[in-house]
Amino acid sequence: MKIGIVGPGAIGTFLAGVLGGQNEVALLGRRPLDIKKIEISGKTRLETDVSYTESVESLSDKELIIVCTKSFDTTEVMASISDHLSSKCMVLSLQNGLKNEEIISDFVGGERTIGGITSNGVTYMEPGKVKHAGEGETIIGSYPEGSKKKVEKVQRILDHAGLDTSISENILVDIWEKVVVNSGINPITALLRIKNGVLIEDENLTTLMEDTVLESASVAENYVGLDRKKVLKKTKKVAERTSENLSSMLQDIENQSRTEVDQINGAIIEKAEKKGVSAPVNRVLYRLIKGLENRYL
Repeated sequence: MKIGIVGPGAIGTFLAGVLGGQNEVALLGRRPLDIKKIEISGKTRLETDVSYTESVESLSDKELIIVCTKSFDTTEVMASISDHLSSKCMVLSLQNGLKNEEIISDFVGGERTIGGITSNGVTYMEPGKVKHAGEGETIIGSYPEGSKKKVEKVQRILDHAGLDTSISENILVDIWEKVVVNSGINPITALLRIKNGVLIEDENLTTLMEDTVLESASVAENYVGLDRKKVLKKTKKVAERTSENLSSMLQDIENQSRTEVDQINGAIIEKAEKKGVSAPVNRVLYRLIKGLENRYL
């Protein structure tokens, strides 16, 4: 399959590497980078030649686009690439946050939009080099709901590349679940500069993570059907499976980059306010992360 991956960060680089061995892959970025091959270490070890480009015109023959940018860039990304895509090209989001699929569908239509999440833990090392620090599932599904044949082909491509991928009957539930999981892992690890695994090793941090997740899940229940105990168990499992990983928010803090806290904890706060629900734990974590950001942005 001819695939375009937008965003040469941790997840985008990782996907370009694992998919590049069996597919024709172009990795799109917006600044010049000297990337001629992808090197993945850790749980997955491989080297793959890749075509890196800054040209959106290079996406015109692609059958699938995978958007891996930060969620606050989704609108700008889709505005720049949508006119250059084939009318039959599918667009899959493997990003954090709640609104990516909605934004993508505004540009290419719901029939061409695929929602997705991945809990693979990937640490960015340098352009073209990442560490696969934790294995995790990938879930995709038609947006906003339903399982369709267009998704099955993409699922087979991802699965064949070694990504444990399943199809969801209601991807919105899975997207909400990931936001809830991230709300409990990302800000705490970023604030304390710790690997994910410390959250399940330290009793105090485990309790804080649990409090955050349960609060986030209670907000989510106003929008989708979530099982609080199930999502809490899933959060601990993700922290365990990615114990050696640095969360994306921590990587952003260390790189003095803008974080996705607005699209994670901030989004939960926004959704809570719309329903008249309180989210004090999320609010404190959100303000602390924004305080860190404001020191360097």
